[in-house]
Amino acid sequence: MLSYLTRWVSRGAFQALKGTSIRPQLVKTPHIGNQTLAAAPLPFTGGSPGVRQARALDQERLLQIDWDDGSCSLYPFTWLRDNCQCPHCTLQSAQARSLLFTNLDVHTGMDQVQLMDNKVSITWPDQHSSEFDPDWLKKRCFSSEARQALQEELFLNEREYWDSSLQIPTADFEEVLHDDKAALAWLEALRRIGIVYLRGAPAEQGQVARLSQRIGYLRLTFYGHMWQVQDKPMANNVAYTSGELSLHTDYPALHHPPGVQFLHCVCQADQGGESEVVDGFHMAEQLRREDPEAFNILSSLRVDFTDSGADYCDFSVQSKNHIIE
Repeated sequence: MLSYLTRWVSRGAFQALKGTSIRPQLVKTPHIGNQTLAAAPLPFTGGSPGVRQARALDQERLLQIDWDDGSCSLYPFTWLRDNCQCPHCTLQSAQARSLLFTNLDVHTGMDQVQLMDNKVSITWPDQHSSEFDPDWLKKRCFSSEARQALQEELFLNEREYWDSSLQIPTADFEEVLHDDKAALAWLEALRRIGIVYLRGAPAEQGQVARLSQRIGYLRLTFYGHMWQVQDKPMANNVAYTSGELSLHTDYPALHHPPGVQFLHCVCQADQGGESEVVDGFHMAEQLRREDPEAFNILSSLRVDFTDSGADYCDFSVQSKNHIIE
């Protein structure tokens, strides 16, 4: 659950955000790759990569691609057959596999491999044919370096740890709503740091919906899509009181707690109202170093979380989650 606290954290240029001048003591998280099959360079990012040679290694059941740049990639027979790009095996309009598992021979061999018009053409034992573009294969190379690069491209894994010295990145609310570059810089900062302060939002309800619709959609919860955090009599949540709250993760009783939450201050309290945030990634990494046994317990033992009551609807939910996910 600790990871959910700061799941909002990525690579990017949040320096482009207006008013941002953040340079506290930050620490990059380590990158961990999975070594599989072959050594190869990063996925190809220029024009179409050239294939010097393609040959089947029947004993290993691997296709070996030798590239013009001198590198080599290996692809399992079964993986290639399962990812055939022809119209019979892939729904082109959705770019989704339509080949049924019942029609996939997981022990398949290869009858023939040849290069045709700079494409890798494969004939399978049942005489089905598959063609693969070199750039498609290069990007899906199984080497640890290529897999790590693809992870970085798809998920923006770069994060920065922070502590009380953090100067929260700041952006302009209206610019984020109307300027794509400002919106991208905001999202990149949110992914990398985990928190961004937007200034200039009108002090009226409905602004959270405007912001969320800029990038996606609101998730319905048993408190509704949105709710007002204010002091209420007979409160059904400690957030609806004027008392101080401890640091916490919202919605741990849900199987899929929120990834990002928006808080909009419409009316500032006369007294109090300060907010506290913590970098869960930083805290978990520090615990891993200082008390490995405690870290292992919190990251391996599942804890029961329950919540019940009535708000937008009657609810009673329960989940089992690790404190550190």
